[in-house]
Amino acid sequence: MTLVWQADMPAWSPAGSSPLAVHLPRNTPPPLPGHTISNTVVWVLALAPLLGFMLEAFIAGMVYGNEDSAMEAVFNGQFFYITLILNIALSYGDERNLKKAGIDTRGYGKLAWLVPVYLWKRARALSQTPAYFWVWLATFSLVIVASL
Repeated sequence: MTLVWQADMPAWSPAGSSPLAVHLPRNTPPPLPGHTISNTVVWVLALAPLLGFMLEAFIAGMVYGNEDSAMEAVFNGQFFYITLILNIALSYGDERNLKKAGIDTRGYGKLAWLVPVYLWKRARALSQTPAYFWVWLATFSLVIVASL
């Protein structure tokens, strides 16, 4: 609830019951506060580098049918695009969910393809801790180190 005040008002009052109410749009609800937004998709995104790596291994196993050949293909990066697509799809899915919740994503929504930047700016815009950003960096680093 947004409170407003004018010189002729005895106290702060809700914007909807003030003289300013005639200027407020009636067809759109106000955006949800950041603490009420579901972070389920963004936490799955934080684990996406690891999940993508496992998905790569699964698909490589289906393609090659031989565990050694499949893992060699995964470690040679033949299926890297699977993790890339997973990360970008989850980012855009999260951004779409934020828009549906009434959150203005103009400052960072177009950066959803650049996952770490998106996660950092999302956390700042919603006044949340950037824990999911750090988890994404950790899982990304873990996958890179494991692939060496």
